[in-house]
Amino acid sequence: MNQTKVAFLPIWGKLNETIPQQQMAAIREMGGEASYGVPGTFFPLTRTIRRYHPNVISLDWIHQYALAPGLFQSLIKSFLFVLDVWIARILFRVKLVWTFHNLQHHDPRPRKLERWVSSFFAKNCVKVRILGDGVQEIVSSYLRIPEEKLVVIPEGPYIGWYPEGESRASAREKLQLATNDKVWLYLGTLRPYKGVESLIEVYHSLKAPDLKLVVAGNPWNKEYADSLISLAKGNPGIKIHAFSVPDDDLQTYFAASDLVILPFKQVLNSGSVLLAMGFGKPVVAPRIGLIPFRLCKQPELLFDEQNPLDKVLRNCLAMSNHRLESMGKENRFEALRYSWKDFAGFVVKEV
Repeated sequence: MNQTKVAFLPIWGKLNETIPQQQMAAIREMGGEASYGVPGTFFPLTRTIRRYHPNVISLDWIHQYALAPGLFQSLIKSFLFVLDVWIARILFRVKLVWTFHNLQHHDPRPRKLERWVSSFFAKNCVKVRILGDGVQEIVSSYLRIPEEKLVVIPEGPYIGWYPEGESRASAREKLQLATNDKVWLYLGTLRPYKGVESLIEVYHSLKAPDLKLVVAGNPWNKEYADSLISLAKGNPGIKIHAFSVPDDDLQTYFAASDLVILPFKQVLNSGSVLLAMGFGKPVVAPRIGLIPFRLCKQPELLFDEQNPLDKVLRNCLAMSNHRLESMGKENRFEALRYSWKDFAGFVVKEV
C-alpha cells in the first residue's frame, strides 16, 4: 500500500495556522506525509501536484482561487479554477477533499457564480467534510450534492496550541479591570456580520454598574472600528481593543472574562466558539448552523427569535459565577471529545 501524501491548501499564514498545522501533525503521527501546497492564486492544484506529488489534496476555503469582488474577474478566475480541478482529478488522478466552513464568502461576491463554483468543486471531491451534525440538509441543498457525499468530522480542540494558565487576578490587572467586576468578552475579527453593534446596544440598556464589556479583535477596516468606538462612546464600562490580539495574549482576555459573547448574525461554523470552549468559558451565541452542536452542554445560552440576545444576556447577568464556571468547564470537556486525529484517520485510512 502506497503511503498517503496529503497537501493542504490554501496556505493561511501565521494568523490562522491552528487548524492545518494540527491536522498535518496528526497525519504524520499516523504514518502519512503532510505539507502545505504551493502558494499563489492560479493553478494551485496543478502546481502543488507537480512539486510535491501528493495523492490527496485537502482544501478549506476556495474563494481566493475562483472568485473576486467583480463579476468579470470572477468569471476568469472561475474558468481557470475549473481547468485546474479537472487537470488534478482527471489527468493526475489526485483525490480532493473539501472541508466546508461557510455557505458564502463573508465579503460581497457574485453569489450565483459562487454557488455554481462551490457545487462544481463539491461534485469533483471524493468527500465534502462538514464539522458537525445538524447541517447536512442545508449543505447538500446549497452544494446540490447528495447527503451521502458529506462526511461529519468535527474539529479537534485548540487546547495546547495557545498558552494558558494565567491567573484571573493577573489578567484583570493587565486589562485594568477590577476584581469584583462582571466581565463579558467578545473576541474575534470585527466585521458587520459578527453583530458587535447589537451587543454594545444591549450592554447600554442593561445599566449594570459592575458589568464591563471588552470587545477585542482585528477590525474589517478603520471606518468600522471607528463606528464601534463611537457607539461605545460615553460608557466607561466598554473597552474597545481594535487590534489583532497576539496568540500569547489570548489567555489574558479569556482569564479575565466570566462570559464570552458571540452575537453573530449569520454563520455556519465558528472557530471563535471552539476557541472559547478550549479556554473553559461559557458562550452566548446564536442558535444557528453548527453552534448548537458545539455548545450542546449549555443550550440556555443560545439565542434566537423566541429567545433574543437581550433576554439571554439579562439571564446571564443574574447567574452566579459558580454556575457560569460550571458551564465553562463542561464546554472544555465537550471540546476534548473530538481529536485532530479524527480527520487524519479519515484521510490516511479511507481516502
